[in-house]
Amino acid sequence: MSKHKLIPYPVIAAAVRGDPEAVNQVLDHYSGYIAALSMRRGYDQNGNPCLAVDEEIRRRIETKLIVAILSFGLN
Repeated sequence: MSKHKLIPYPVIAAAVRGDPEAVNQVLDHYSGYIAALSMRRGYDQNGNPCLAVDEEIRRRIETKLIVAILSFGLN
């Protein structure tokens, strides 16, 4: 059995139909992964390197996921 909890099929089906609450549940499920993909190295005020989520990249990834969800099965 997988150690990661799966998104229930009814939630996925509702998200594909465009249910905003279901789409938000899918986004919440993947929020940690999206944040990890959005990490960028920056520097603090003292010039020390640090990692932080690039909000623009995070929003772009979320938008691409929403588009993919809503266009799933249309092809």
